[in-house]
Amino acid sequence: MKKLLTRTFTVVTVVPALVAIIVLAPWYQHLAINLVAVAASIIGAYEASALFAARGNSPTPALIPVLGAAFPLATYLQICGFLPRGWELPVLAALVSIILAREIFLGREQEFAQILPRIAASITVLVYPGLFVSYFIRFSLLPDSSLSMIVFLLIVFGNDILAYLAGSLWGSGSRRILPVSPNKSVVGFVGGIVGSLLFATVAWFVVPQVFFHNPVLFVAVATTVALATIVGDLVESAMKRSANVKDSGWIIPGRGGILDSIDSVIFACPIGFYLLARAAGIW
Repeated sequence: MKKLLTRTFTVVTVVPALVAIIVLAPWYQHLAINLVAVAASIIGAYEASALFAARGNSPTPALIPVLGAAFPLATYLQICGFLPRGWELPVLAALVSIILAREIFLGREQEFAQILPRIAASITVLVYPGLFVSYFIRFSLLPDSSLSMIVFLLIVFGNDILAYLAGSLWGSGSRRILPVSPNKSVVGFVGGIVGSLLFATVAWFVVPQVFFHNPVLFVAVATTVALATIVGDLVESAMKRSANVKDSGWIIPGRGGILDSIDSVIFACPIGFYLLARAAGIW
């Protein structure tokens, strides 16, 4: 019960803070919340690297903040007009080239066995969380971007809150359905989906312009984001299970690390953005 209260308190304080940043500081293409996203991606990159380090394979320490910040920062610069459209492939090629070229400067033959695992770790950290976080920054491109960000976050965190609450209170008999996360339950998954649909439905009646007054889009966003939220949580659970750790970090009370808190958000970002961007005619 103490963990439930701590987790709930963290959510009900952090989410309003994020909403306040989005609403009160929308200037320069949401610079404030996007800086928060870049910072979260950098911290998440360190946490993801630590998961690899637990298995003896970690990116080069000097590259970790670069891997975390590269895609989110470049996305923001593109939104602001400092980078052209289509920047993704050149940036990706440059970063992967750096990751690969770094390995030719090893000083000892004994280090050669770590080249392939280190390359795999570095490329994974570049993508997760960096590439996924960059899709949250793309929400700044949408019409009514502030409302779109807020509704998206509420759908995701509504899923998280109701899943944890339902699973903690009534899920003991339906757990251990997935070995990568044995504490997750069918009741929790159902509660999470209900939470997402509940918050999405409220948004439909209060700010239907977020869904472009399109009921089909509303259903598509609500259901796919709900499912992606669950999958995102399970993906990070699988990574932690492989590293044999309980949490990705310790920075957030009741939740663990940054990755433990944004895993669902970032995994749901691409599908949420592309559905809304398609409806807006910008993709």
